[in-house]
Amino acid sequence: MVPTRRINSPVNVGRKSAYVARNRAALIRSTQEVLAEIGPGATIEQVSKAANLSITTIYQHFETKELLFETAILSGMHEWQAWVDSVIAEITDPLEELVIPMRLLMRAAETHPMLAQMAAQNQSELPKYRSQISSGFAQHVRELVEKKILKIDDLEIRIASFFAIGLSAFTSQILIPGIKSSDADKAIEIGLSILGISEAKSRKLAHAKLPEYKK
Repeated sequence: MVPTRRINSPVNVGRKSAYVARNRAALIRSTQEVLAEIGPGATIEQVSKAANLSITTIYQHFETKELLFETAILSGMHEWQAWVDSVIAEITDPLEELVIPMRLLMRAAETHPMLAQMAAQNQSELPKYRSQISSGFAQHVRELVEKKILKIDDLEIRIASFFAIGLSAFTSQILIPGIKSSDADKAIEIGLSILGISEAKSRKLAHAKLPEYKK
């Protein structure tokens, strides 16, 4: 008699989990495409068509449309962050580690067009993700202050002010046709003075050659 594998064997459970994970990843990717094309006004029916999944199946993965959209946007952010971490892996200067990610974000339309297009189409939703967008930068600045690499007072006000400059520059980069990335670098240069960095050092950090990266 040929032995049969139990339905709930570890192998079958593992395969099912992998299948569910692949479906979920494909759904998130399709949702990103819809958000990049249509924006927050997209319907679950439009996502269903793009993903080639039934609405019932979509709701098996995500309880609400809002949760699906939020996950899609945050997934794009996390993907970009992982990419940035790989680009700066060999950087040892703490101020370059702070500035290079900001300069790369300004080039998202070139390196991560889907993320840039999602941001452009979902501007009204971006304030909801302010804490996620700024948390890494804010924590980095606090660590530099603790290490006395930056010497500034009114820390949280300065962080918020710099973030406002960065967000404005990023918005310009993804919305204004033909705008130059050097304009964003100049905005970063100006913003760095808020963090107590000298004019000469700010200019050097904001306009230095970027490390090589793959798009």
